Amino acid sequence: MSVPEFLAVYPISGETEALPVNALGPAIGYYVHVLGFSLIARDDTTATLRRDQVTIGLALSEQDPEAVSCYFSVRNIEALRDEYVRKGIDPTEIRLDTHNGKNFRVFFAKEPYGVCFCFGEPA
Repeated sequence: MSVPEFLAVYPISGETEALPVNALGPAIGYYVHVLGFSLIARDDTTATLRRDQVTIGLALSEQDPEAVSCYFSVRNIEALRDEYVRKGIDPTEIRLDTHNGKNFRVFFAKEPYGVCFCFGEPA
């Protein structure tokens, strides 16, 4: 099976450069050890993470994380879903969605801090 690759990130709601968290350390741990990102930079209130071609940010915030979501464009969606299942994430099944007249294979997962992710690739 091919290795999954993150190609791009797009906000659905909120900002991908400042995904809200209420505790930076545990959130960084989750994003690194479970979601497969690498820590690029960190200060007292923010962190920058990267996986493949995608860079995201975390920020200490009182904003409700459940009001934030983003879409990750990926290659090899089955391999990514399998990776996350092995790491204990409970992603949805892969389904077919249409956006702007184009079909995408997608699945959803929610991180324990509340942010919802959609992962997809063209069908």
